[in-house]
Amino acid sequence: MPYLKKLFFACSIVLVASFGSAIVSAQDQAAETVILDQEDEAEIETPDKVEVDPVAVDEDISARLENIFSATGWFEGAEVRTDEGVVFLTGIADNEKHREWAERVSQRTSDVVAVVNQIRVKDRPIWDFQPAVFQLRQLGRNFVQLLPLLAIGTLVIFLSYLAAKLGATVARRVTARRLDSQLLQQVIASVVAVLVMLVGIYIALKVSGLSRLAVTVLGGTGLIGLALGFAFRDIAENYLASILISLNRPFRVGDLIELEGQKGFVRRVTTRGTLLLTVDGNHIQIPNSTVYKAILTNYSSSPRVRKEFVMGIGYDDSVTEAQEIVHEVLTGHEAVLSEPSPLVLVDSLGASTVNLVTRFWLDTERFDAASVCSVLMRQAKTALSDADISMPDEAREVVFPDGVPVAMLETGGAAERETNRDSRVAHDRAANTRSDKADSNTAEGNLANKDETIQDHAKEAESDAEPNLIS
Repeated sequence: MPYLKKLFFACSIVLVASFGSAIVSAQDQAAETVILDQEDEAEIETPDKVEVDPVAVDEDISARLENIFSATGWFEGAEVRTDEGVVFLTGIADNEKHREWAERVSQRTSDVVAVVNQIRVKDRPIWDFQPAVFQLRQLGRNFVQLLPLLAIGTLVIFLSYLAAKLGATVARRVTARRLDSQLLQQVIASVVAVLVMLVGIYIALKVSGLSRLAVTVLGGTGLIGLALGFAFRDIAENYLASILISLNRPFRVGDLIELEGQKGFVRRVTTRGTLLLTVDGNHIQIPNSTVYKAILTNYSSSPRVRKEFVMGIGYDDSVTEAQEIVHEVLTGHEAVLSEPSPLVLVDSLGASTVNLVTRFWLDTERFDAASVCSVLMRQAKTALSDADISMPDEAREVVFPDGVPVAMLETGGAAERETNRDSRVAHDRAANTRSDKADSNTAEGNLANKDETIQDHAKEAESDAEPNLIS
């Protein structure tokens, strides 16, 4: 599963980054102390009282303190002089803490009245690389100590990845028996995998000694999810819309739909958008959020659709006769359904015509609607012409400013030529009438539905990289 591999890779990066941050944090804490005194030491303990003898003389006090200071190795040239119980300290200490410690030890020595601390702290050289060397040693030591923990954490992450993969597979198989939606199966499997991986990360951080970081990771998951929700709002909206579309199923693959001014056949629905194939052969991808919220027209939801066309007849012709002629044309065609029955109604009274609207139902699974309309209009026009019912054009006013020229024809063979012309016209009209009465022709595609042919031509150009969420 690609998403599990990405999750495993991301978790590994988080674990390594966590160890790195732990190392850096330890080094930062050590650096603050090393810059001052080279070593991170706790408060130096001093004895409550240093006994010399029950009754100590000045020389004994000085000797005792000098021996103590010399034994520590923290002082250079340390000298102690005692006069009437007052101790004078001189020399050089390696840091401030040791200088203060020497003063406290002197104060707690028996028979000491006061301490004059004249010990100086050793000055650091300008080019002192000792802190840097110490940092490198500390970094190497911490890294070596963390190697076993890093190995254990990586092993736990790997086992969590395997467990997440197994859990996702089991969840997908279980949901496949109860849910038909591939998207819901994928979502449930993803949720199971993510939960298992989160538990694995928590365990990996705990066994690695990073308990606080583990709590921080789990506690910050909600904040991270909220931030990602705002950052990827559109992506999340499309993903949620794809789930709702998969549940509601407003259309299927191959349905002819129209939304947002776009009309086409549904080819696939992914987590990002819905792919349409227009009747012109172009692919259009519309975001799922738009698909879910827009007004959608599904022309394939019901195969029975109603179509209509308008024809105009002259005012001198019988409207009832024209209605019966057109109605007979409709009822005689195989593509027109008998129920609901076709209708021929007077729609309006135009300037020079009485307009008849013709309404009929047909099965779009078998027949192409545009071709059927073409055939019926052709046959209705032919039937009206055979019945000598005129279909005049709209009234127009023609003005001849220079008058109408009139020419006289010769009378010799005019009658014969007129007879021949009428004969040819009648013959041609009869031939055209026979062809106009045909139920279908090649030019009109023989009334067959071409939807599957259009979609078959586009299959080669479509990518199967993403699964289709509907069928």
